Amino acid sequence: MRIILWRWEKTWEIDNNYFLFAPPQYIMPNVEIKLTENQQKAFEVLLDNFHTAVGYWGWAWWGKTYLWIIWLWRMCNQYPWVRYALVRDTIKNIKQTSVISLEKFYRDYNIPEDMRGKLNNVSNVITFPNGSQILLREWCYLPQDPLYNRFWSLELTWAFVEESAECPLEWIEILQTRVWRFKNEEYGILGKVLETFNPNPWHVYERYYKGKHKDWKQAVFIPSLVYSNNFIDKWYIQNLERASDRTKKRLLYWQWDFDDNNWLLFKQWDLDRLKDNESHWDQYFLICDVARFGKDTTRISLRRWNTWIRVWTYAKSSVEDVKTSIKLIQNQYEIEARNIIIDADWVWWWVVDWIPYSTGFVNNSKPIETWAKQNYANLKSQCAFLLQEKIQKWEIAVKWEHLDSDKDWEILTQEMMNCYIDEKSIDGKTRIETKDKMKARIWRSPDLLDTMIMRMYPYLRYYDDDITSYLTSIAR
Repeated sequence: MRIILWRWEKTWEIDNNYFLFAPPQYIMPNVEIKLTENQQKAFEVLLDNFHTAVGYWGWAWWGKTYLWIIWLWRMCNQYPWVRYALVRDTIKNIKQTSVISLEKFYRDYNIPEDMRGKLNNVSNVITFPNGSQILLREWCYLPQDPLYNRFWSLELTWAFVEESAECPLEWIEILQTRVWRFKNEEYGILGKVLETFNPNPWHVYERYYKGKHKDWKQAVFIPSLVYSNNFIDKWYIQNLERASDRTKKRLLYWQWDFDDNNWLLFKQWDLDRLKDNESHWDQYFLICDVARFGKDTTRISLRRWNTWIRVWTYAKSSVEDVKTSIKLIQNQYEIEARNIIIDADWVWWWVVDWIPYSTGFVNNSKPIETWAKQNYANLKSQCAFLLQEKIQKWEIAVKWEHLDSDKDWEILTQEMMNCYIDEKSIDGKTRIETKDKMKARIWRSPDLLDTMIMRMYPYLRYYDDDITSYLTSIAR
């Protein structure tokens, strides 16, 4: 395919297997850029008058970076004074990866200086000679702005989210409302959001791989298969073809249901099981993960036996507020004190006084000895593996009944897909990674997952193969 653009009104010439661009405001030789088959497909979608959301899948070196760079560079040069958002987790990562890739593109293709955008490191804005701008924006979670209010004032023509599988769905949904707001009507062009990502079982799996995007008719998923990239070294492909069946299904044939990461505690099929199971017991449990140092959120979850039915979230709440909430929920659902489980690492002192006979959960305490004789490093790791076991046996369910259930499901999915077994054990004991390591990846505390893990504690305290023994013990 050859596309020649002489004016922003668009004149097309189609031929061969590469693109040629001539921005309208310049009389100069064309810039020749070769693209893979899937890059061509994606580029056609990005330039059409129908699709508004594009998901481009691929691993490293599979053409994701050059796709957004070519689209970005082309549009910013063709349409004066447009505004484009380049989004990733942090400004630091954008500058260390995306900006460097853009500058490499300039050098590799000898892009003239008067067609290059210049970065202002103070404002974090790349400005082109024709007035078009690329705004560098980070989606990282800030405790002082949990609803991302800082982005509602953006007015954009288009947007690009790099590694969108790591980005909260809420941020992407906000971004989709901010395009179409700057020069779109003037130029007669659609507001579009391009997402690139690696295979990841979070929201991109549901929206693109399974086709559950809110407006799927105007969204398109383009997987970049390794065989469609003529620029990948043949030895790389041969090594993949000799890999295990699981690895081949994921890397060669983009089947996300196969996860080759043996250190990930929960798999995608575990999440599917959570939605399909049902509970037949009326026994209620209340689990509370209390925010520490005022930086995280307090989560209170309600379970009917093994089915998770409600979750309450409190940001920057005082200890007294949390106490009051626990008591109100306890009274409403008539929950036995012993069935109230509270993170006791930091706040057990007030739980004893406020809720006598409740259960305190100390994450780093010794594991409880059971008939299974596993060598766990601490109680939390023991409970985490028990949770995984019960999910595998279809004994745990999530059937939320509150308004923010979709948002909470996305949060829980992200937390479970970032729960790793610690491969650096020095004492031979099995453990999961620390909360601090998880926070470094997802930019917040994994509070919802923690409440699921804490729910396993009563099983260990009253452990027996016969489930009725446990029911009898808690009914006394």
